[in-house]
Amino acid sequence: MSAPQIVVHRDKELMAQAAAARLITKIVDAQAARGSASVVLTGGRNGNGLLAALAAAPARDAVDFSRLDLWWGDERFLPEGDPERNVTQAREALLDAVDLDPARVHPMPASHGPYGNDPDAAAAAYAAEL
Repeated sequence: MSAPQIVVHRDKELMAQAAAARLITKIVDAQAARGSASVVLTGGRNGNGLLAALAAAPARDAVDFSRLDLWWGDERFLPEGDPERNVTQAREALLDAVDLDPARVHPMPASHGPYGNDPDAAAAAYAAEL
């Protein structure tokens, strides 16, 4: 394994574009090697900035989004569609702009979902799905 590298960019937009380019390369390589790829998403300004940069990247068409599984590493336990949920923000930044297989998008359960307002049950169900 190679030593970690620290790369500094002049601004957050350039950082997001560079990260999107690297992510595209990793996804395409994984799909070529295994047939599919999985990516764990996060929210926040940087996470959503990366997704927006990915949506705008000309190379995004190299990714076969129908063979991409999307998971979340964090989420706010709020109702589906709430603007503060990371999955809602991800849909706006990227997911609605690409041809995803809905069965391969794995959002964490929402607070009004099948587990009601029980975050422990929702977390256990998501852990089992992982």
